Amino acid sequence: MTSFEYMNRFNVFFPIIFVLSELIIISLVSSFMHYLTFTSWNFYNTLIVIFWILTNIYTKSYNIGRGVSYLNTLQTALKSIFILFSVVAIGNLFVDYFTFSIESIFFALSVFSFLIILHRILIHFILDSYRSYGGNIKYVAIIGYDKMGKEFYRTISENTHLGYRSNGVFSLKKIKKNYQISYLGLINDFYKNHNKFDEIFISCMLPHKVQKELINFCDQNLISVKLLPELANYEFKNFFIKKLYNIPVIEVNQLPLDLWYNKALKRFFDIIFSLFVLVFFVSWMYLIFGIIIKYQSKGPVIFRQKRNGLVGKIFYCYKFRSMILNEDEDIKFADNNDKRLTKFGKFLRISALDEMPQFINVLFGDMSVVGPRPHPIKLNEKFSKKVERFSKRHQFKPGITGLAQIRGFRGKIYGLNDMSSRVKLDRYYFKNWSILFDLKICLKTALGILMINSFSSTT
Repeated sequence: MTSFEYMNRFNVFFPIIFVLSELIIISLVSSFMHYLTFTSWNFYNTLIVIFWILTNIYTKSYNIGRGVSYLNTLQTALKSIFILFSVVAIGNLFVDYFTFSIESIFFALSVFSFLIILHRILIHFILDSYRSYGGNIKYVAIIGYDKMGKEFYRTISENTHLGYRSNGVFSLKKIKKNYQISYLGLINDFYKNHNKFDEIFISCMLPHKVQKELINFCDQNLISVKLLPELANYEFKNFFIKKLYNIPVIEVNQLPLDLWYNKALKRFFDIIFSLFVLVFFVSWMYLIFGIIIKYQSKGPVIFRQKRNGLVGKIFYCYKFRSMILNEDEDIKFADNNDKRLTKFGKFLRISALDEMPQFINVLFGDMSVVGPRPHPIKLNEKFSKKVERFSKRHQFKPGITGLAQIRGFRGKIYGLNDMSSRVKLDRYYFKNWSILFDLKICLKTALGILMINSFSSTT
C-alpha cells in the first residue's frame, strides 16, 4: 500500500471511529442513568444521540489536524458540550421527558463532560504520538531554498508530531552545501523524483512563472500543492483565502466574533446567564437594596447613564444608584472615596454590586456579559484620539465584566496609560475570544467579588 492510499484510508476511517467512540460514551452514560433510576431508554435518548452526531459534524470535532493545539481541542469539546446541554435544557422546558432529579441530571452531565474531554485529549495525544513515531506520515517536497522554505523545513523537522517528513529543500538555483538544511538539488531534480512525495510546499518568494509551472505539473501528476506565503512581516493573527469569481482575496485579521455562529453562541450564553442572574439575584436585590437606597437619599433606585455601545451607538446603561442626586454625574467621574457617595453606595461600588442591573442591558441586547466596559461618553471623547485604535473596543458589544477588569483595571481611570492598558486588553480579548474564555472571565470575576466582599466584611 502506498503512503497516499494509506492516508486516504486513514482520513476516511478516523472520523468514523472517532464518532462511534463518542456514541459509546453518550450511550453508556445514558444507560447508566436509566439503570440507577430504574427507567428505560426512550425515543428522546435517541434524538439526543442523533443531535450529538450532528453537533460533532457542525463543530468538526473529529478534525484534529496537524498543528492543532490541545487548547483548540479542549475549546471544541466544550463548545459541543455547551450546545448539547443548551438544547437538552431548552427541550426539557417544553417536553418533560426526563423523570430524573436535578442532582441525577447534573451528575450525568458532569460524568459525560469529563469523559468527552478526556476522550478528545487522549485521541489528540495518541495522534501526535502516532505521527511522532512514524505513523500517518506525509512525505513532502519543499521548493524554494529561501527564508520561507528553510523556515518551514526547520519547523517540521523540530515538530515530528506534525507528521511531515522531508529530507531537504529544492532550489531554483544551485546552492552551496549547508549542514543545517539539506539541499536536494534543482527543481528539475524534483520533477524526476516527484513520485516519492505526497505533497509539495512551494515558497511564494519564487518567481510567479516557476510557481505556475510547478502547480501545473503537480495537478497533472495528482500531487497535493500548498503555498508558503510571505506574511511573516505582517501582524496577522489569522487570515482566510476566499475567491471572488476568479480573483483570490486574502482576508486578514478576521476575529472569532466576526463569524455568525460565534455571535449566536455568545448571544445565547448572554440570554441564559442574564435570565438566571435576574431571576435568582437581581429580583431580591432590587427590593432590599431599593429600600436602603431610598432610605439614605432621595431619587430613583436605578441610575441610568448614556454610554457608547456597539459601533459607538448610544444606549442607557443601568446601575443601582450609589450617589446622591447631583448635576455633575456626566462630567465628574467618581472613585470609591467620592463625597457624593452614600454609605451604602460606597459599599455597592467597592463590591461591584451596583453593576447588577446591567444584566437587564444584556437581556435587551445592548450589552454582553463579557466585553469591554462601557465608558461615559465624555470619557470616550477625552481619550478617543489619544489612544491608538481606541475605536476597536466598540467593534462588538460592551460587557458587564471583561479581561481588563480581572487584570486589575476597574473603577476610575487616572490617566492615558491606564486607558491605553485597558484598550490593549480589550483588543486582546476580541482577538482570542472563545466561550471558554468568557466562562473563565466570569469565574474570575465572581471569585474577585467574593474576595472583596469577604475582606470588607472582616474590616
